[in-house]
Amino acid sequence: MTDRMLTQEGGGTRATDGVASARRDQEINLPAKGVTTEVLHDLLGPPPTTRPVPIAVVGCCIRAHFPYETAVGNYRAACDRVRQVLDASRFEVLTADEPFEDPDALLAFADGLLERGVAGVIFLHATYTAGEIGSHFGRWLADHRMPVLSWSLPDEKGGNLEANSLCCQNFLLNMWQRMNVRYVWHHTAIDATADPYIQRFGASVRAKARLRHGKALHVGGSRVSAFYDGETDELAVMRRFGLRFDRIDLEAAHQHGKKFADADVSRLWQAIKSHEACNRVALPDEQALRTLRMGLSIYDLSVSGGYIGCTVKSWPELFDCYGFAIDGAVSMLNDAGLCTVEEGDMNGLISSLAMHLLTDGAAVPTMMDLSTLDVDANRLGIWHCGACPTRLLRAGATFDATRHSILENGDPETAVGLMLEFPLVTGPATVVRYQSPDASTMFAFEGRLEDCELAFRGNYTEMTPESPATAESVMGTIMNRGLDHHWSLGMGHLGRDLEMLNHWLGVKAIGEQTSMYLSR
Repeated sequence: MTDRMLTQEGGGTRATDGVASARRDQEINLPAKGVTTEVLHDLLGPPPTTRPVPIAVVGCCIRAHFPYETAVGNYRAACDRVRQVLDASRFEVLTADEPFEDPDALLAFADGLLERGVAGVIFLHATYTAGEIGSHFGRWLADHRMPVLSWSLPDEKGGNLEANSLCCQNFLLNMWQRMNVRYVWHHTAIDATADPYIQRFGASVRAKARLRHGKALHVGGSRVSAFYDGETDELAVMRRFGLRFDRIDLEAAHQHGKKFADADVSRLWQAIKSHEACNRVALPDEQALRTLRMGLSIYDLSVSGGYIGCTVKSWPELFDCYGFAIDGAVSMLNDAGLCTVEEGDMNGLISSLAMHLLTDGAAVPTMMDLSTLDVDANRLGIWHCGACPTRLLRAGATFDATRHSILENGDPETAVGLMLEFPLVTGPATVVRYQSPDASTMFAFEGRLEDCELAFRGNYTEMTPESPATAESVMGTIMNRGLDHHWSLGMGHLGRDLEMLNHWLGVKAIGEQTSMYLSR
């Protein structure tokens, strides 16, 4: 994560280190289901599939000076490559019959793309072109803002220069930058070397499109007491991301849960207690059943309402008035594919959603605290109470179903659950937070989750940050800059993917500092 992304209103960046995107897909290798997923999906079905996101491939040429056959061959080969790389269940690839040299014909085609809901454009510099192609299409892009991937091709050396594709890219991007068009660019042949760039672009376009038209459910209607960094500026988020929050109170969700039969709720609890990885049950059945009933209610409301994620106000009302903890339900919902965070944290949900949408759920993000720092060992201890999805259970480990350990610190007799306590998987991971109050800035770091003991009851792992970052520099940045105190953890190295998404959204990345204990 060393290349600087340009996030001013116009301009672009090279889509660098493309192999990282392909590597990320190989890194994420988690179970497809959690402990309760099969039962939950049997009761209410999986989250609905989303329609494919349209991405257009547009090409340019000029017959008078560069071989038309070369331009057409390059364009059609690129279209075929994009179709091969982008999964047809997630993307609709829109193409023309040939590259354009007439700007009016290009604009007519582009207007037709709008009618089909185009969300992003891959622009192939099939050969050099007329300046009017760049200026007219740049003006169109200024009116219809969307992600653009500019793709130039290496020319074969020897003989005549038949495409001059790189120079064409330079020519057009100069215009687009001056017209405040936001773009990324790469220079590769039409072969496997281009695939990671296409993959990352597609993922960022799809995530942006789902955020743009998405809505999130806020169960409880507010953050937990005095967690000021959990409240977001909703209008600023709607303006930048498109995402909106709908709020309902806890009682509405509680009443909705009464529709579910006791036997159905018991099936979920039985799936937990009887699982081969369940080591210990240390809470009354009624607390677990209340937790799982609320989870069923939230899942039903979210899926039927078309929500892409939800946050739940965890306390104090659920503890004091309803007699349970929501954490076990949050674990169940994330296992089932509904991106969920606790404590009413809206910025936490935005952070988890970014990774969830970029990977179509494969990152299985979960919201955590940074709770230990070992400078000598270069490790950060990442912990939360017991809401992590069981898909993150470390291979060969077991889990405990318990009461809330932090509540037990106060009074073991009145503490409630359901919590699912276990150590997390090992492997590459990313930690990210879109910062309060408006998610216009973000801090993220990559690293490796290590094999370690469960240092505290709850969910726990230790991360070694990816060089050149260190545990000391990461915490130095967080403390010196006074950043938010919740962090979303997702599997896989997603830094480049987040950078590209942030480029489209105009989110500024917070750079690292190396000194500790010194505020700004």
